[in-house]
Amino acid sequence: MNFIKQIKEVSLSVLPIAIISAILSILTGSATIIELVEFLFSCVAVIVGLSFFLLGVDVGLIPIGNKIGSSVTRMRSLFLILLMGFLLGTIITYAEPDVTVLANQVFAVRPSIEPGRLVLAISIGVGLFLSFSLARTILHISLKRILFICYLILIAVAVFQDEFISSIAFDSGGATTGPLSVPFIMAIGMGVAATRKKDIEADFGYVAMASIGPIFAVIILGLLSGNTDAVILSEGLEEGHRWYALLGEKFQSVGMSLSPLLIVCFLMQAFVLKLSKRKFIRILIGILYAYFGLVIFSFGVDFSFSSIAESLGRNLSSISNPVVILIGGLFGACVVLAEPAIWVLTVQVEEVSLGRVSRKMLMIFLSAAVATSLMLSLIRAIYALSIWYFLIPGYAIILLMLIFTPKLFGAIAFDSGGVATGPMASTFLLPFVIGAAGKGSSLSGFGMIALVAMMPVISIELLGLIYSRKKQHVVKEGTEDEK
Repeated sequence: MNFIKQIKEVSLSVLPIAIISAILSILTGSATIIELVEFLFSCVAVIVGLSFFLLGVDVGLIPIGNKIGSSVTRMRSLFLILLMGFLLGTIITYAEPDVTVLANQVFAVRPSIEPGRLVLAISIGVGLFLSFSLARTILHISLKRILFICYLILIAVAVFQDEFISSIAFDSGGATTGPLSVPFIMAIGMGVAATRKKDIEADFGYVAMASIGPIFAVIILGLLSGNTDAVILSEGLEEGHRWYALLGEKFQSVGMSLSPLLIVCFLMQAFVLKLSKRKFIRILIGILYAYFGLVIFSFGVDFSFSSIAESLGRNLSSISNPVVILIGGLFGACVVLAEPAIWVLTVQVEEVSLGRVSRKMLMIFLSAAVATSLMLSLIRAIYALSIWYFLIPGYAIILLMLIFTPKLFGAIAFDSGGVATGPMASTFLLPFVIGAAGKGSSLSGFGMIALVAMMPVISIELLGLIYSRKKQHVVKEGTEDEK
């Protein structure tokens, strides 16, 4: 992918929110001139870093993911296929930037949950459920049935746990489906699905299944972790202004996150893939791009990007709760309209629906869904409402609609929840909501990613029902014409 094109796509995602934030910061006096300059510098770092990272994904990680996915399908042993799915899902998620950002934010308000442990738990959860997803495809098990049962169990178990743990558990399910993990998960899943082309569900649902594992894993981790008083998120971000120390830390931490993936690539090349020297060097160059991109992106997030979002949310909520709620909805709509992955999804749905569900209609539904989820998150955060007032009715609607939604749209619906929770959700929107919650109830800011992941599912299921009605109407008209 052309780097200039990648810069343009990422800029469309970051700049609208950055410009609105800068203007609001000036109008509300929530940032000094120096802080605004640092924020703009962070925006540049986020754009450049994310662009390099996505270029690396395109040049190196997607090709190696496709090769590994193809090699997995050639394994005759079901045990080996599931083992490879578990190992790859765990390793890829461990390096996922969105997961790291979420873990650091959780640590800032509950120090008993150490970031490394949280990232590891989330990664293992993804690995386990990626294996289950591959087994589902191979053993011809209905995806709708699995999703229905899993979410019933999740709600039943999570509702009796500590509410903060349940909030970050559902947040983790959304954060795992980031720009690094999704290409690998889809590559492996599509490789296995290629053997079952008669099953319309086989090409979808891998991201949806992988999102379930972290929820279970974090709930279990929460039972094993202690509980300490919350601290203020912005206090943990002040160290980011010592940019040289922060940059050195990111070089080290990102290197440790990507090293397991690099080891797997070398082992697969030596014993399984045996690519030409030229192709393998190109893959290594792609991984190097991804490494530097992650370093710059993470540096920009911690330097000022997230702290400005938290400060802006806090200041706006002190002025007017309705204003901050409406601005949150605007931010949500901007994220959806500018997210490249959303545009890919709209093309996909338009194709499988044979044009009956247009891209324009889908964009309207998704924009409304994410904007609504941001406003609901802010209402919950500001008034310290229980997360279950939103998740239980939401998932009750989802599971009820799933019974009547066409199989293909049911699979796409749950995948779409992960697509909507891109990098901006963890790095900007979540700190914004936490800031709006205020010092006394900062814990209630978590759960925002969960709501952002939930609402698009309802939107796509609704579109699936609309598509089904239109299809029935067309068939009925055709039958009447034949008469």
